[in-house]
Amino acid sequence: MNVVISVTPDKMEAYIKLSNILPGEEITLDKLTEEIRKAKIIHNIDLGALRHLCEEPVENTPVLFAHGDPPKDGEDGKIVFEILNQKSFTTSGSKVDFREFPVQKRKIVKNGQKIATIYPPTEGIPGRNVYGEPVPAKKGNEAKVLLGKNVALSEDGMHIIATNEGILKIDIEKGMIEVSEYLEIDGDVDYETGNVEFPGVVLVKGDVKPGFIVRAKEDVEVNGVAEASTVISLEGTVRVSGVKGKDKGLIKAKKDVHVKYAEAVTIEAENLYFESNLMNCTVRVTNAIIGTGPRANIIGGEYIALSKIEAEEIGSDFGVNTYLEVGVNPYIREELKLLNVQIETDKTSLQKLINIVKQYKEMKEKGVTIPPDKEEQFSKVTRTLINLREQLERNLKRKQELEEKLSVMRYQCSVVARKMLYPGVEVFMHDARYMTDRPLPKVVLKYEDGKIVAGGYGG
Repeated sequence: MNVVISVTPDKMEAYIKLSNILPGEEITLDKLTEEIRKAKIIHNIDLGALRHLCEEPVENTPVLFAHGDPPKDGEDGKIVFEILNQKSFTTSGSKVDFREFPVQKRKIVKNGQKIATIYPPTEGIPGRNVYGEPVPAKKGNEAKVLLGKNVALSEDGMHIIATNEGILKIDIEKGMIEVSEYLEIDGDVDYETGNVEFPGVVLVKGDVKPGFIVRAKEDVEVNGVAEASTVISLEGTVRVSGVKGKDKGLIKAKKDVHVKYAEAVTIEAENLYFESNLMNCTVRVTNAIIGTGPRANIIGGEYIALSKIEAEEIGSDFGVNTYLEVGVNPYIREELKLLNVQIETDKTSLQKLINIVKQYKEMKEKGVTIPPDKEEQFSKVTRTLINLREQLERNLKRKQELEEKLSVMRYQCSVVARKMLYPGVEVFMHDARYMTDRPLPKVVLKYEDGKIVAGGYGG
């Protein structure tokens, strides 16, 4: 009998083949194991298979009698977005699969905020071949990802950190993460998008529907119409194609507001630039209201500016009431109003406290015994009196500062009607009032010697 032992190239399987078995020859387990020992095969020997071969021998047919333990490859590294309720993404090679990333959902992150944790791949568990030799496991793939704008790795390389405020964005094709300071709304701001609150720049390609809010730290641009809605730029400029406020809307910017037209809306900014009609609006700016187009008319409403209000036509031939005030910063004026109310309230309260303290002193001078609880009340009144006097002094000083500012402003202002100023328009400059009983073509109104004077416009 011949015994041949063969092993697969990967050394993970061993076979035994019998040939030339003589008639009546006994095949024993000892004979087979002796040949296996000579072949140095020691791991995972299947004695059951060998016994079966002894009992029912077959010739020239390889029989599997030993197999190795394959290694268990390591798991790929992964990225877990804690910011997205533990959503994780594993890798394939060096590319992260972002197909399940919820791109339709806006996720705003702050500067320094942890976006995700990068978990390293595992080493895996080694195997063993039929010779008992170790078979190394394949380590998992690294969770590699491209870092775009405004994101960085933490010092230990374990986390992805936002380096600026913005919206978390994933480029599925490039496998890239970034924080964008630019938010683009493809259509309208409505129930589908919800209100928009963003720390960067916002572009709305459609309308802002009634009751909805767009608030951004930087510039806001609305390609459509803002309908009875709120659009605010905290530090930048607002540009809106059209505004239909229906007496409910607000457009506000720290810098400038640009509109093509606006109806029945409140606008607050440094400057307002408009191309067509402003109708029945309430506008307060800290510098100027300027019409930039040939149909830039102001009809009805209230308009307050520090330096200038300029339009093609102001008012209308129907005598629509239109109120204009220049030479005053509207916010300074509002602060002054509040200060005056507070000063009068403080003066009244101060006098009442003075009377209480006066009564206390008179009682002490007369030797009247005052209970401890009353002593504490009088002590509290005295402390309140001191604090109130200090507050009143601060408010009086602030009032003086504001009045001095207003006094200077009123001399550096004008109202310009490049084409026509109509009856029904009421103009205020500081303490002077002006109205005309007939249309005035190409007119400039200025403040001189305590009154408003009309001059010609030569533009």
